[in-house]
Amino acid sequence: MQTQDPSFPPLLTGHAIAAGDDAFAHAVSRAASGKAGAGDLFWSRSLDRLSAAIVLEPESDEVTSVQMLFAAMVAFADAFGAIAPAGIGMFYSWPGRLLVNGAHIGDVRIGIADAPRGASPPWLVVGLAIRMLLDLGPAEPGERPDISSLEEEGAGEVTCTGLLESFSRHFLAWINTWQEDGFAPVRAAWLERAEGHGKDITLDWHGRQLRGRFAAIDETGNLILETGAGVETLDVMDIVARTPGVGA
Repeated sequence: MQTQDPSFPPLLTGHAIAAGDDAFAHAVSRAASGKAGAGDLFWSRSLDRLSAAIVLEPESDEVTSVQMLFAAMVAFADAFGAIAPAGIGMFYSWPGRLLVNGAHIGDVRIGIADAPRGASPPWLVVGLAIRMLLDLGPAEPGERPDISSLEEEGAGEVTCTGLLESFSRHFLAWINTWQEDGFAPVRAAWLERAEGHGKDITLDWHGRQLRGRFAAIDETGNLILETGAGVETLDVMDIVARTPGVGA
């Protein structure tokens, strides 16, 4: 059981919120009202679900800034691998789903302030939501094999505190890599763990069921899907939560 608050690197300032509260929604609200800025990390005291969000203040345009979605996913895989038992496979499903042993255990989300085209958004929020324990309500275990938790997948000894501390360190390291070397190393690391990369996949996208070969993600994170009718490019910006407000 989690017994102490997490400790974070000096560039991050932790803010605990009540168990059950959504850290992503909380961080977006605080950033939009100018009450949170770069390096503020909000985390929920829930023990059954890791809910955390980090506020950033990008210096690049919104399309480039949203590459933080993939940096966060790669960082989470590294963070999990550093403290989890050996042999538990972590993978990604575009755009922001996190999978362990093929089952969905969580998501990374992006929220961004509205900004003029080509301008740097005043703030960006990266949110992380991970099921530590499984609660399917009235459903019986095994009825939803596509949904799981870290405990169900053999990582029950991993705590919210340990995972959040590890994620915060690895995320800062990947931000540094991104700042120095661009999106290419992030993209390469993400594709190494991308479920279905190079194979035929089926996905629901804005009410459409699409099937084709998952060729790659491009230099901005869009999914390249080769279908019988040609090549479709699915825009990662379509999943970004936009919020008015000038932020900090």
